Amino acid sequence: MIIVEVKNEILGNHIFWAGDENNISEIRNIIAKNLAVLVSKDGKSRSSGMWFVRAEGESKK
Repeated sequence: MIIVEVKNEILGNHIFWAGDENNISEIRNIIAKNLAVLVSKDGKSRSSGMWFVRAEGESKK
């Protein structure tokens, strides 16, 4: 499972999207989607600005 989180002082901290690697195309934000693709390939957490993406559970590599 891939988890996309937003961490921002104004918008707050919350899960933006969570789902299976096969459903990454559902993510509408380009930066979040690109990070999710990278995380799905190697399982390493990544961040860019307010976006934090990590792998969790069975799909973690």
